[in-house]
Amino acid sequence: MTENVSSASNCDESRLNPDIAIVGGGMVGLSLALLIVQQLPKLRVAIYEAEPFAAENQALLQPSFDERSTALSASSVDLFAQLGLWQLMQTRAHPIDLVHVSDRGHIGQTAFSKQDNDGHSLGYVIENKWLGRSLLAAARAQQNIHLVDSARVVELRKRAQCVEYKVQSSKLDVAPIERRASLVVIADGALSPLRQALGIAVEQHRYGQAAVIANVEFDRPHQGQAFERFTRSGPLAFLPLPSLYKNSASSRCALVWTQPEAELASVLNLSDQDFIKKLQEQFGYRLGNIQRVGERQSYPLQMIFAKEQVRSGIALMGNAAHFLHPVAGQGFNLALRDCAQLVACLRDAQIAGASAAELGSLDVLNRYLALQTKDQDATAILSHNFIRLFGSANPILQLGRNMGLIAMTLCSPLQATFFSQMMGRGNARANLARTATSDEVAV
Repeated sequence: MTENVSSASNCDESRLNPDIAIVGGGMVGLSLALLIVQQLPKLRVAIYEAEPFAAENQALLQPSFDERSTALSASSVDLFAQLGLWQLMQTRAHPIDLVHVSDRGHIGQTAFSKQDNDGHSLGYVIENKWLGRSLLAAARAQQNIHLVDSARVVELRKRAQCVEYKVQSSKLDVAPIERRASLVVIADGALSPLRQALGIAVEQHRYGQAAVIANVEFDRPHQGQAFERFTRSGPLAFLPLPSLYKNSASSRCALVWTQPEAELASVLNLSDQDFIKKLQEQFGYRLGNIQRVGERQSYPLQMIFAKEQVRSGIALMGNAAHFLHPVAGQGFNLALRDCAQLVACLRDAQIAGASAAELGSLDVLNRYLALQTKDQDATAILSHNFIRLFGSANPILQLGRNMGLIAMTLCSPLQATFFSQMMGRGNARANLARTATSDEVAV
């Protein structure tokens, strides 16, 4: 952060100016950087993260009962395997071998197992802390990835063949440092300060709900079962987590419990004993008695879509581009498919003769968006309608959804189609295949 920057006004490349700058060093930003340097190995990538990264000599995982988790679809697992990371990641991930969907107080229910999926697990649940640390360790090992933490990108200016940006360090009392890149990727979260600074409007839908997050332990092993249960207050999900102890069957699950905003405070303020009692009443005893609950956290639920995801030299990724209701488990998996599609388009452009300076052109970015819009729209519609249908107390909708659940149980093709969408297949495999199997050599 203290290097001198050339005062030249042109966009000549230098050691200090990356080809691609990524604003946001979270799971999406790190995944994108690793894909870029794997598929376009001559490009230089810089990642700017507002918070400090964990120290390099810090243990990759400090086991804790309280961990936020992510459900990875099969396509996301494929991507991490392609990057050579899955073998490490899966040591702290648990396979989903069965998904059970039910409607509390009604007869409608359905289930889908790995036996219905050619013997393959339906996905994996991984703790965010482990996923993030695995990605960070991999990024640190890459010579072409420059990590800058405790640093905010505070200004962007588009020039003829590059984007100029200013980086402000929170570690050092110095003026912002100016840098340049052919492409700046904004991946700084759902409330993205840079998106707002650029005047990019969003489409926003507030659900009037909040998600209560906690880890829960039952008195029976979960055996890789995931549960989606629809209750009066909103959807309730349990995801299977790995055991904290080696060679031990796990009974630990990640809870996502949707609550109306008006009732959130009362739920959060319950004692552990009363919270467990209320939760047990809503879920039942499929995994036995709830033994304990970890720290409870919450956040408001909404859907946000940026009205502009690309401009010349600029692309929005992750929650900065689209933020979805978490109950359908689609947000991070969609973001990874976006990353794969963007990298495939950058690589196609390079193979067609584009220079590094031309990779941020509007033609290249518009091509990416045209190829990925269908996947984004389909996933958003699935997530949004899933909540509207299963979160409604309307008797007609309740009847309709229960008939639908029963129909899926009786009709295997219908069930397979529904769960295929829920597992985020869609265009993902094609995107990954384009990135991973192309025979052309990057120049």
